[in-house]
Amino acid sequence: STVEMKDLFGKNVDYSFRNPPNFMSLIPIEATVRDAQYETEAILDEYFYHPNTAPFLCIRFIQRFGVSNPAPRYVKSCATAFHEGIYHAGGRSFGTGQYGCLKATVASVVLDREARSVVLDADPSQGSLREPLLKIISVMRNMEFQREDDSKQVLLWRLEDRIGQMAHEFASVFSFFLPEYTPDGVLTTASLVSPEAQLLDMPKTVSLLNGLFSMIKFGLGSCYDGFGKSAGSGSCRDNGSYNRASGILKYEPSSTSSTEIINELATLMTSGRLSERNRNIIREAFENAENQESGLRIAQQLIITTPEFQTTNPTKLSEENRELPEGITYSDRPYKAVIFLMFGGGCDSFNMLTPHTCTPEEGKDDLFKQYLDVRQSVALQQHTLHQIPADNQVCDVFGIHPNLPVLAKLYNEGSALFFANTGALDDYADETNYREKSVTNLFAHNTMQSAAKKIDPYKEIRGSGVLGRMNDVLTRNGFQTSTISTSSASIALVGQPGLSSDQSIISQDGIDEFNPVDEDQKISQEDMFSNIHALNNSTQVDSGFFGETWSSKLIKSLVTNSDLYDLLETTQTNVTFPTSKLGRQLEVVARMMKAHKDRGVDRDMFYVSIGGFDTHSDVEENLVKRFTEVNSAIDAFTEEMKMNLLWNDTTLMQHSDFARTLIPNGGEGTDHAWGGNYFMMGGSVDGMRILGKYPEHLTEGSPNRLGRGRMVPTTSWDMVWNGIAEWFGVTGEDLNEVCPNRDSFSVNDLFTATELYK
Repeated sequence: STVEMKDLFGKNVDYSFRNPPNFMSLIPIEATVRDAQYETEAILDEYFYHPNTAPFLCIRFIQRFGVSNPAPRYVKSCATAFHEGIYHAGGRSFGTGQYGCLKATVASVVLDREARSVVLDADPSQGSLREPLLKIISVMRNMEFQREDDSKQVLLWRLEDRIGQMAHEFASVFSFFLPEYTPDGVLTTASLVSPEAQLLDMPKTVSLLNGLFSMIKFGLGSCYDGFGKSAGSGSCRDNGSYNRASGILKYEPSSTSSTEIINELATLMTSGRLSERNRNIIREAFENAENQESGLRIAQQLIITTPEFQTTNPTKLSEENRELPEGITYSDRPYKAVIFLMFGGGCDSFNMLTPHTCTPEEGKDDLFKQYLDVRQSVALQQHTLHQIPADNQVCDVFGIHPNLPVLAKLYNEGSALFFANTGALDDYADETNYREKSVTNLFAHNTMQSAAKKIDPYKEIRGSGVLGRMNDVLTRNGFQTSTISTSSASIALVGQPGLSSDQSIISQDGIDEFNPVDEDQKISQEDMFSNIHALNNSTQVDSGFFGETWSSKLIKSLVTNSDLYDLLETTQTNVTFPTSKLGRQLEVVARMMKAHKDRGVDRDMFYVSIGGFDTHSDVEENLVKRFTEVNSAIDAFTEEMKMNLLWNDTTLMQHSDFARTLIPNGGEGTDHAWGGNYFMMGGSVDGMRILGKYPEHLTEGSPNRLGRGRMVPTTSWDMVWNGIAEWFGVTGEDLNEVCPNRDSFSVNDLFTATELYK
């Protein structure tokens, strides 16, 4: 909390102080300890008894127990059990009667009729995708995994990197996936969520299947992208010898009949959901094997690729073949690429771009002096900054963070610029009316990062992102486009269903080949793709949405994997990139751009991200690490682009959730804010400029300044992307599709291609 001081007449003065309950003695006396404990208990009680706590937790509990889109009645029933601490079902009562009783809450989740009724299997929106880790555990349990040495623990190696999930290995405080995540396709059309689909990208899908295939064929080890480490010696052979395994699947069918074996597998692996048609496909593959042992391994591999195993939806296959992604059509248009670089967590960008040399207004402090006073212990010293000139701004010279010398160099050579005080702005606003003018939920990671990626606050084209809509427009106008994320699937790349190609996801480590070709495992490769394709064929309109989502993404992933694996194997960079996360991602981007002719692409859109900017503590220590990584990565990337003569065809636009408070907190950190400073670079960028309006005052009471130094943006993302889209080939009314909210701003404030580029 912040206490604002007033004079005797009730007018605000320029003094305020935060957190009045925190005035405690530094001497560790009993009263100090008591007060600290009281305050901690008070804030915990505020969170625990907040009216949103019960439904917030219930939605997440229900999703984790297999229902991604629970009905409001289901959530209310769970929330009531949480509040009352008791749940009644089947003549029994569960819980202690106390508020927040988890026994009652969990009982309300698993015993509710929506969780148990088989009638709901007919509802295509019922159920969920299964979590990747649970799929692995399911195979190990149902196929009776047994360790070779009982004295050793079972080790599943680097699952968090390979499938996106491992116990105790959260990538961020938001867990493995977002509860409100919606993948492109039928779920977007139906306005439904599927949190687990956030991990359903090509690298993770291929890694999951390769690892499970390896466990089935070779046991738990390292053979052909297995999930374990080698525990023995010898070759990896698909002959049941398991020479290098630390454990194997010991399941043996209770019958020798192929029909009964497949039915038994269907019961164990899909709870009986496996369709009759898919049973027949798997049975035929089983019968065509050279012996029953080989046939069992083939059947196990095929069944884990089915939508019935991967989801809790029943599947209704149609008689039509699922269309494969189209082949390459070569283009003779000039090539261009846009890279959306996300600094995840909320970058403290007022320490990325700072005042330096400024002429003060009469009676006012120099802006750098204001910066020092407001930023206090997190302020950068003037002599450490890289100096850059600027026209038409409050300062003649600004400073760039000392760990971003490459960015300063690019700026000073005229191929980089900044947008000042920019952010998710839904309409012109200031400190007096920003709440009424904003439909975006401000200051929260998920909503503001989503707003920066979508740039569609009024949801005129629901479920789409700015790059995805640009892809739609360009595809419609005859361009050969591609959208690629080097992280997980991103809403920034999602367009309207059916208008353009879906995004591809390529991991920072490049491409792993699906089911690698080798003489030692040829038994499981013959007809493998054709069988997988048949098992994931087109579905009927009332088939499960989650099964359809799995099948459509699986087939696209496998076809794309094959094409890109061969391509990237023969495409290498000239420059050695750093091995950091961002360095590896930009290396993948550079290789894909270098191969654009072989890919038949004339417009590339990339989504690249780096985390670690949520600096509630030790902001400067963390910025030094993050900016050092950014600096070396963009240095290698720009050099590679120049060597490949692609620098003039490249635009890299940096984003973040928001900026951070100018005033630090008590832990040498800064907290969630709003408007910030962002850079754009490329060989055609008309650089060495700061566009928009850098705040002319930073102190309390200044225009557009909220509490603790949160700045209301004066430049919107719509203004920025209007000009980028024009440069990329979007014209006329199509700009309204790419930036649906651009009409909320004056045409004079929308940047054009001629203003941003040389």
